[in-house]
Amino acid sequence: MKGKHHIMVENDHVRYEFDIKRNITVIQGDSATGKTSLLDLLRQYSMRKEGSGVLLQSDKKCVVYGGTIDNWKPVIEAEHDSIIFIDEDYPFVFSKDFAATIKNTDNYYVLISRRPLKELPYSTQEIYGIRTSGKYHFPEKVYNEFYPLYPDTEKETTGKGTILIVEDANSGYQFWENVCGSENCICAGGNANIYNTLINIKNNSVQLTVIADGAAFGSFIEGILSIAEIRKDVSIYLPESFEWLILKAGVIDSANIRDILSSPENYIESSRFFSWERFFTELLKDETADDPVKKYNKSQLAAFYLQKKSIDKIKNVIPNQLQKMLF
Repeated sequence: MKGKHHIMVENDHVRYEFDIKRNITVIQGDSATGKTSLLDLLRQYSMRKEGSGVLLQSDKKCVVYGGTIDNWKPVIEAEHDSIIFIDEDYPFVFSKDFAATIKNTDNYYVLISRRPLKELPYSTQEIYGIRTSGKYHFPEKVYNEFYPLYPDTEKETTGKGTILIVEDANSGYQFWENVCGSENCICAGGNANIYNTLINIKNNSVQLTVIADGAAFGSFIEGILSIAEIRKDVSIYLPESFEWLILKAGVIDSANIRDILSSPENYIESSRFFSWERFFTELLKDETADDPVKKYNKSQLAAFYLQKKSIDKIKNVIPNQLQKMLF
């Protein structure tokens, strides 16, 4: 499945309206915010269609998992080209087995969970709460919508120099190390290690800036933000991926790239790409495959990307605060 899909579900008293555009969407929020009510409406419609008193508008089949804790795998594997909703009462969504099962399916998944789903590479931009956008006296409807919980992680910084904490030692780290020097760039050795790397740095005389692939950072964002809310010396920059940053900056410019970046959801097939980061990596590799100077290798960044002209283009698309600290 690919593309953005608009869903509207309602009965006489309540209405939900939202868009789903990636293979994994996570709904968070406290009790009584409408998560269970949404699933109840979808479940009622799937059982009795219009006879349920529920109206559903969606160009894709919407399925609410209602099986047991143990028989989930054959149920999910039997679904194709569907949007599958799963409540947080099912612990299998936290397992490696679940991640492996849904990895190459052609479904989209909407997972309701107040806990991070650490086995899944979901985007910080696809974590939502549910809010009432217009509430009226009975018998008029309550209108509910999704809203992003982490729409913008940039914050005002101290104005000091910065130490970058980069998630891995591949091309992204090589780029940032070249920009700010090895003494000011730390490789965390993976997303899961960024939290401990941050709390183990006691030097508050400089700004600490986390740079990671936002397309797969969803399960880690809450922990990092909890530090950033307390410590003014911590800021976060989460582009979709380093490859996305190169493409967005026009370092490799083509009409094809510009079209894709304007609406990537229309090009990213869920059965092929578990996260958008992998899609942007493949896109950059494909676009440079025939050019020995620009050919992209994730493990070893070509000198072309470290030239001043390339760096300046990337500089122009990163947040202003980070620009001031690095350049």
